[in-house]
Amino acid sequence: MNISTNQNQTAFSAKFINNKAFQEVVQYAKETNQLQELDTALNKLNNANTGDILLIHGTVPGGVYSNFNLGGRHAVQNLGAETPAKASFNGILELAELGRKFKKLFGREVKSNIKTDDIIKKYSV
Repeated sequence: MNISTNQNQTAFSAKFINNKAFQEVVQYAKETNQLQELDTALNKLNNANTGDILLIHGTVPGGVYSNFNLGGRHAVQNLGAETPAKASFNGILELAELGRKFKKLFGREVKSNIKTDDIIKKYSV
């Protein structure tokens, strides 16, 4: 009898797809000394809902754009910044507030993935 494992795990939390746009946001946070704020926002999103978020940003003749796409089903934009990385950074912070943009992107209320055992393990010795 052969037992095999499937390495393609289903996403159990909201995470960003690691692409150039996401890496530019991390670099922007580093350059502006805001890595802690970004980490806090990403941690909050990671524990809020499930799904893979595709971040796409850039410039067009009309200005800067930043799009957050969840599995091709839902999308939100964040505008009004000088650079694409800053627009996306601000968008991540706004998504982490779990407000209007979050609900529009996920299409539902927050479903927390936090368990009591996780909190005890993470924050105690």
